[in-house]
Amino acid sequence: MNPEQTRQQIQALQRAIAELQQGWRIAVCSADERLIGIASLLLEGCEFAADSIAELLALPLPSQHNLLLICDDELADGGALELIERLPQATVLVCLDASIAQERLNQLWRSGAAGLCCRQHCGGGRLLQAVLMLMRGLQSLDPLLGERLREQPPRLIPLRNNEQHLLELLARGFNSREIAALEQRRSDTIRRQLSALYRKVGVRDQRALIAWGLGHGLVRPRDLACRTPDH
Repeated sequence: MNPEQTRQQIQALQRAIAELQQGWRIAVCSADERLIGIASLLLEGCEFAADSIAELLALPLPSQHNLLLICDDELADGGALELIERLPQATVLVCLDASIAQERLNQLWRSGAAGLCCRQHCGGGRLLQAVLMLMRGLQSLDPLLGERLREQPPRLIPLRNNEQHLLELLARGFNSREIAALEQRRSDTIRRQLSALYRKVGVRDQRALIAWGLGHGLVRPRDLACRTPDH
């Protein structure tokens, strides 16, 4: 692709993102000035920038809008896993070096990142493509990193407390909208958490997730579809 074609592709992606951006706020968290510069230049709606988790959490991040967070995994006070844990409402796109250790790559993909982008590809339109997919409610996985993940056999890891709670509510018969109302969270936040949980344990839908929970002793048969009297 020649430079003019690259410019045209980037401009088309920027227009598509601008059409979807209402209701979204964009932040970038990285100690890499190049990543912050690329995000700031290519994404006009990038409002927040920080070089550490502490600095990011000190910013007036939105609570009533969709937050799209672009970060890397090499922050001075933690990594992408800590950001995903601290900001469960965020849609997180992690930019990784192509040589990232396999176990760390597996951890990040299982733990709720909505997208993984190869750092070496961020400047060629791949970052914008990933942002656009996430704004459309899809996942985004860099082909290089995706190939490495597909080569690994699936592994089970323990559920975090919030994931176990979500599984228990599903088993009791609550849908994502009802869980959002019960937990006073946005419905799309709950749907993203469910998608991450499906991916983490290797299932495709709610029924398969509950079956997985039963098979691993995380859901009791007597609790299935047993709602409280208020519901």
